[in-house]
Amino acid sequence: MQRLAIGLSVLRPHTWSPAAVVRSLTVAGMGVAVGVLGLGALVLLDARADAWRQAETASSNLARALEQDIARNIHTYDLSLQGVTLALRQPGLDQTSPEVRHLAMFDRAATAEYLGSILVLDPEGSIAASSTSTVPMGLNFADRDYFRIHQEQPDAGLYISRPYHSRLRRGDPSIAISRRRTGEDGGFGGVVIGALRLAYFQHLFEKLDLGSQGSVTLLRTDGTVVVRHPFKDADMGRDISPADTFRHFVASPSGQFVGTSALDQVERLYTFRRIGDLPLILSVGVSTAGVRAAWWSKVRILGTILLLLCSATVALCLLFKREMLRRIEAERALTEAAERLTIVATTDGLTGLANRRQFDVSLDREWRRAARNETPLSLLLLDADHFKAYNDSYGHQQGDEVLRRVAACIRSALLRPVDVGARYGGEEFAILLPDTDVVGAWTLAERIRLAVAALEIPHAASLSQVVTVSVGLTTLYPQHGQHAGLLVEEADAALYEAKRSGRNCACIARRFSTTRQEPGLLAAGE
Repeated sequence: MQRLAIGLSVLRPHTWSPAAVVRSLTVAGMGVAVGVLGLGALVLLDARADAWRQAETASSNLARALEQDIARNIHTYDLSLQGVTLALRQPGLDQTSPEVRHLAMFDRAATAEYLGSILVLDPEGSIAASSTSTVPMGLNFADRDYFRIHQEQPDAGLYISRPYHSRLRRGDPSIAISRRRTGEDGGFGGVVIGALRLAYFQHLFEKLDLGSQGSVTLLRTDGTVVVRHPFKDADMGRDISPADTFRHFVASPSGQFVGTSALDQVERLYTFRRIGDLPLILSVGVSTAGVRAAWWSKVRILGTILLLLCSATVALCLLFKREMLRRIEAERALTEAAERLTIVATTDGLTGLANRRQFDVSLDREWRRAARNETPLSLLLLDADHFKAYNDSYGHQQGDEVLRRVAACIRSALLRPVDVGARYGGEEFAILLPDTDVVGAWTLAERIRLAVAALEIPHAASLSQVVTVSVGLTTLYPQHGQHAGLLVEEADAALYEAKRSGRNCACIARRFSTTRQEPGLLAAGE
């Protein structure tokens, strides 16, 4: 049985108080607001990652396009250099006129806005032939790095020089694309070079929109800066091989990383690529601050909206909680007031028992129930003996105290919730006992009578010298069509009989009795 009770208590649903429900709803509402804020934070973080992905993709595409354009142009120029080299190997070329020799060497030479002259240098570095004139100019370039490299390294192949200021074009920044010329004896026969103006790269890079701190750098694999956008003359030829960024550039043919520029100390997202098989590296740098700027703009807008919405939700939840708790408290106060009013309306203020009005309501209810269920209904009418004389002798305050103590005896004797004890009027009390036969009514009457006598409240006008009570009782089986007042009439007649019999006793009504108890039992009770 104990296990069954425990199981039932577990299965019994938990009842929440209204205040607990309001607090739970408030917490839930605030939880939803925090959840929305968290979801917004996740969206913003995803937007940040998306901004980086877009920057990486755009930089990678841009670097690839630039690499292809630069490689194509240098390859085209290299084909011109190779054509000049092949023409110089033609037998008898030096026996022809200058015009024919010039046409044979430079007929296939590429020409474009940013391409300089193609020169043929002899083993001493002097100009032997020029694509711009049939008469060689008296200049020597033996001091240039491209001449020394080919002179010292027979297998140098296609060489990209360090940037320099052209002696032929009034200091125009350029680079030389050169190949070694082999002499008739197989030794060093000079150099064939073509100049490429740096303006080509500047014009190409200026078309790009990389933000306020974006950069594009073309550098050699030895760390020498060829050209950089935004252009600064001081950056041309600068060596950045000790920089951390350069170590990333030479570590792989292509890639991306975040680093700080050794030239202007700006943190950028770098995308780099080797230009074909050339000793050149192209780097596209996008400022990390620029990448974050668009994202921060979204953060400020969406974050402000989310914070305002969540703050408004939290504020509304708190206002809802405060208002609902206030209403619950008001309803509780009204309920308590209503209960107090009900108690006041149904309770005798002096004794705390039910008043006459409540007794009448209970009598009518129990009378109809007993008639419906065919069960007995008993009534005790109790009266304090010689109470008027007691008031005259001891005063009304003492009389009120007697009534309170008699009422306490009645309450102590009533053991069932259905039993009703009431102050009927003055010093009279009524006790209604549903589903109680005459024997039970008699037993209760005697218990109360003896309890009052046991109080031993002094009463000089009483034969017993103490306060006593007389009790009249009756038991009926109510019938449909009968009036509940019949029960009161019989009990009142029995009370009169008890008074007439000397008081301090209990009498059972006989004149209107319809009890089903045995006459012998009634006589014994009487």
